[in-house]
Amino acid sequence: MKKADIKKWVKLAVIVAVFAILLVLPQPVQHHTAFGQGYGYGYDEGEPPPPTTGGGVGGVTTSGGEFTKETIFKSDDENLTLTIPKGTIGQTKAGDPLPEVRITKALTPPAPPQDKGFIGLSYDLEPDGATFEPSITITFTYNPNWIPAGLGPESLTIGYYDTDTKQWVMLDAKDITIDPKTNTISASISHFTYYSVMAHTAPAEFTISDLTVSPSDIEIAEQSTISAVVANAGDVSGKTKVTLKINGVTVASKIVEVAGHDSKTVSFITVQGKAGSYKVDLDGLAGTFTVKPSPVGPVVVPTTVPSVTAPAVEYPAPTAPAPPAVPAPVPAPTPWLAIIVSLVVMAIVGGVIVWYFGFRTQY
Repeated sequence: MKKADIKKWVKLAVIVAVFAILLVLPQPVQHHTAFGQGYGYGYDEGEPPPPTTGGGVGGVTTSGGEFTKETIFKSDDENLTLTIPKGTIGQTKAGDPLPEVRITKALTPPAPPQDKGFIGLSYDLEPDGATFEPSITITFTYNPNWIPAGLGPESLTIGYYDTDTKQWVMLDAKDITIDPKTNTISASISHFTYYSVMAHTAPAEFTISDLTVSPSDIEIAEQSTISAVVANAGDVSGKTKVTLKINGVTVASKIVEVAGHDSKTVSFITVQGKAGSYKVDLDGLAGTFTVKPSPVGPVVVPTTVPSVTAPAVEYPAPTAPAPPAVPAPVPAPTPWLAIIVSLVVMAIVGGVIVWYFGFRTQY
């Protein structure tokens, strides 16, 4: 093998070795950034927006920094969108025309303020201190599963980091729009710094007020309703126990669940069987109600028994029942034997009487 060929193979081996070493070395962690190496993009009303490229704004701004078209920039993860309207003037902190827009996912943003928590949407917008006149729109797309348990979309807010005071500043709630249907939260901003979506996380804090007893005057065995309003001043929903005492004795209790910054009415019903005045204590709220004895009217005994007149009722005249049919008499049979015997006896008796009185005197 020629000496020149050996040198070529040695150089090739060195290149392959260096490439292999670079592959096995750990790679540095980098932020995902959309930055200004190209042009931003814009579109006229009615035209579909072109694909997001992000970055520089040289193609859509004048020499004074005025945007000639509505321009949109998105983060690499597409969870943040910046919308810069046509006519907006963008300048650097020094007052120069804005050359570019960079959106960097902040992996370790400054710590959130008390009773606030990040939900994973924190970004560094650069150039730091850049200003916009009029304001531009920042829109975050969130995942509902990122919201802490016990909270809803209404608990979300947007804050920016003030690099001078080293503190987070919450945007005014009236300037924030939350759309639970599209899972987006938007606001108007006028300068660049760290921006983040946070959730209000103040724990549940309950108060009870507006005790009512209705009616406050009842009779024995009649119902009265005792109620009050339980409010949660915290951000997170929670449960609390409300206890009713009558004359110092606990008679009932209820567990009430109230969402953050919401209220709920809790009611109890009482029935008493004894007349008197009763003291009510509902978790420290005091009231009273009165039970009156049932009225009893005087008993009147009449001196005479009142006559009772039966109502006139016309009855139909009674109808006599028809007499039963009498069967026709059946003639008795002629007793010929008795007649003959009677005649014979009469003849004999007659003969004896004649002989005795007539012929016996002659002898």
